[in-house]
Amino acid sequence: MAELPTLPPPTTARAAAGGLPPPVPPKSNPLSRTSNTTRAHLTEVTFESLQISPLTKKAIAEVMGYAVLSAVQAQTLPVILQGHDVIAKAKTGTGKTIGFLLPTIERLVNAPPAPAGAIRALAISPTRELASQIREEAEQLLTFHKPRLTSHVVFGGTNVKSDVKVLTTTPPALLVATPGRLNDLLYNHGMQPKFMNLISLMFDEADQLLEMGFRPDLTKILAALQPTAGQRQTLLFSATMPKDVLQVAQFATRQGDCQLIDTVGEEDQATHAHVPQKATVTSLATQAAELVALLQQATSAEGVGENGAYKVLVFFTTARLAQLYAELFTALGWSIIEMHSRKSQPQRTRAADLFRDGSNLIMFSSDVSARGMDYPDVTAVLQVGMPSDKAQYVHRLGRTARAGKAGGGHLLLADFEAGFLKELSDLPIEMRPPMETAATAVIQPKVDTAMRSLPPHTLECAYQAYLGFYNSYLKRLRWDREEVVRRANDFSAAVLCLPSPPALQAKTVGKMGLKGVPGLIID
Repeated sequence: MAELPTLPPPTTARAAAGGLPPPVPPKSNPLSRTSNTTRAHLTEVTFESLQISPLTKKAIAEVMGYAVLSAVQAQTLPVILQGHDVIAKAKTGTGKTIGFLLPTIERLVNAPPAPAGAIRALAISPTRELASQIREEAEQLLTFHKPRLTSHVVFGGTNVKSDVKVLTTTPPALLVATPGRLNDLLYNHGMQPKFMNLISLMFDEADQLLEMGFRPDLTKILAALQPTAGQRQTLLFSATMPKDVLQVAQFATRQGDCQLIDTVGEEDQATHAHVPQKATVTSLATQAAELVALLQQATSAEGVGENGAYKVLVFFTTARLAQLYAELFTALGWSIIEMHSRKSQPQRTRAADLFRDGSNLIMFSSDVSARGMDYPDVTAVLQVGMPSDKAQYVHRLGRTARAGKAGGGHLLLADFEAGFLKELSDLPIEMRPPMETAATAVIQPKVDTAMRSLPPHTLECAYQAYLGFYNSYLKRLRWDREEVVRRANDFSAAVLCLPSPPALQAKTVGKMGLKGVPGLIID
């Protein structure tokens, strides 16, 4: 597949773009929002004042309980409702989903009849959880448009034959999809003709789509949808606008009819610079014990939020390490919500709902499964291990201290990862020493005993994931292949408490480029 071409930059629009009605005093509680995060971003512009379908207005008021637009919606809806393609810079938790779903539904309402079986609108998101969230909001907005207009969601990890059956027998007007499953449907199951009357294409969390390696999938999807380019409206929402996002956006949108709307601004974009942040560098062997101490502090009286409750989100470098530590802390007597790609979709959905809607909770998560999720009232974000880059550190940190509420972050690094702090030198991070040796002496034996009680499979998978993660950062760490194997074996002994490193399949070792490196045990 050819590389996406670089096209001229889009024009820029601001909130003053036509179509926005003058502010009207709200007729109902302006704080009636499902997301606490969104409450800090409300305007006085009512949904009732918009020129949209009465049935859509009814759903917004009666089903969703919304009275007024968020600032992001006030900036984007007028431009999108005019029919322009839009590239919007917008954060999670600001009402952006309605910003692209509402005008899309209006476009469906007003469109002439399509051939039987046609899918008219398509939303693409990076994760199953976010896709499910988008579909949930779409269903709410479509409440009074059914059965004429319906929606459906497709993503990997489920039976593709079930998706094919739905799209064939009862095709929805609006489909929400993750890139991998959508590509499978387009190229392997003959679904491309279903999309030839597409009138709306939406990308949510576009920067995450590319960060997660979906560019080849997006290239193929856009190639399959190329015949619809002239007739469809394309909407792309992203928290950041790196060059590769703009390149994809410009390839997907109509030249001369695309507007760029920045709803973030420099001041809001730099919010992470004001969140209280700490970092601790400790030995690898005592890292788990240090995390125990940090969680004790985060769940104590000094760690709770304004509502007297805590909600702690802990990020790990890989899914298998999130699993390891979740099982470890459960064995230590903690109540942990486990969220990572190794969990089934129903398990992940339940975990996300529980953490989003509850309080006094701790979630251990890999980074990928948390993309785009809006969890209100997070009081602390802990990051265990070296983030992939500064952007990932900031993205994770941004899940706390939202909507003017209190919150903070703590980065826990092993001693060999300390160099990463240079990448964060412009952030106000306070260095905190590890806990006292006496405290470690109390906690560490309990950690080791709990670790030895875990299933061998959990330990084996954690070792392989640890080796794979750090093998990807040899240049940054200034390691060679022998060193990364030695470090992984140290992890096996000091953290996993294993007498010898777990055996790896020859195929796995080959994929890592570690064939022939001393210290590995080949199964």
